[in-house]
Amino acid sequence: MYYLLGISVLAASFNSILLNKARVIKKEEIYKFNLIGALVWCVILFVFKRDIPQLRGEVVFWGVLYGLTQSLFILFKTASMSSGSVSVTTLIGNCSLLISVFVSLIVWKENVTVTDVFGLGLLLTAIFMCTYKKSNSGYTSMWKYYVVFFLAFAALVGIVFKAFGKSGNAAFCDDMMLVSAVVMVVCCFTACMLSGGFKSNLSAGGRSFCGYAVVCGILSCLYNRLNIFLAGSMDAIIFFPLFNGGVVLLSALLSVWLCREKLATRQKAGILAGIAAICLIGIL
Repeated sequence: MYYLLGISVLAASFNSILLNKARVIKKEEIYKFNLIGALVWCVILFVFKRDIPQLRGEVVFWGVLYGLTQSLFILFKTASMSSGSVSVTTLIGNCSLLISVFVSLIVWKENVTVTDVFGLGLLLTAIFMCTYKKSNSGYTSMWKYYVVFFLAFAALVGIVFKAFGKSGNAAFCDDMMLVSAVVMVVCCFTACMLSGGFKSNLSAGGRSFCGYAVVCGILSCLYNRLNIFLAGSMDAIIFFPLFNGGVVLLSALLSVWLCREKLATRQKAGILAGIAAICLIGIL
């Protein structure tokens, strides 16, 4: 199961880097970008589903709920990543794990050890060391608003994952995701119509814009499909810190390689601390 988590972390990290490199800032472009991604979800899920979706009442309910939540999450993630630092935005968004873990502990009474708590504290410290920057360079004026909503909907996505996995409908993951993908297409299409997104020019150039959108759609579909399964199968204190923490640490390393960001000594120490924290939570 841990190898699936590793694949999910890798896909989510590359997705964050590509969102930053796409530089999709205008709201009408964000809607169009996410519409392409949602269509990619539909194609992937339909091809791999191969048979008629089981549109039971519970499946439709969770599909609509997740589709609406995911639409808003992707919207604000794209806006945040495109208008600010990858590392700092990733820091704030992935701190949603605290909300997700807290809700899981209260609602589903999952077990937590002292080692888990210590590891979680060390991981949050490591995330802060890796990603926090005082500089305001590279940020647009809207970034601080985008990132607050990114945090809120990131937490809600995790809670919906866990709730669906605990609802007894986990066998219908693909059906639920296909319903959610259709909902996402409708939401993004409506947003494009209302914002005039279909009339706007593509800032990144036609091919590169569509290319980034398609690849990001593939990556986001992959890691979200894995996370729906993993969130329902693993305790929250294990899944959320390992996924969110892993994405932060790997994104920091990839940003050095692909975005030419430089790591300070504090950030290097943070990565080592993060690795130790993940070992504490996931192994001990």
